[in-house]
Amino acid sequence: MDHPLAALAAQTPPFDPADTPDEATLRKGGRELALTWRDGGSGVVGAEAMRLACRCAWCTRARVEDRFPSAFEAVAVTGVEPLGGYAVHLTFSDGHDRGIFPWTYLRRLATETAAPARAA
Repeated sequence: MDHPLAALAAQTPPFDPADTPDEATLRKGGRELALTWRDGGSGVVGAEAMRLACRCAWCTRARVEDRFPSAFEAVAVTGVEPLGGYAVHLTFSDGHDRGIFPWTYLRRLATETAAPARAA
């Protein structure tokens, strides 16, 4: 008899290993995270954009209760801790330290936040 979790374990991971950057560097005093990938792509995500995009339970609840701020203008990333090769745990200067950001999510954020700059 197959275990019910066997089907879950056999699935492909919910992230693309190609999205794991070769290099991730904090710049501008933690105000930006610069990412470079093996395929030659690169991108930058601002600390405020990452803080606004946090999907932790605390931030999700604050959004549902309409208590989530619309900006984090002076926020900086103060800590970067890799998690299992698929994500990074970020801490912010405002004391927030619950965010886990999958590399795939950060690559998407880098693309989304760069799009308006290219159009201008």
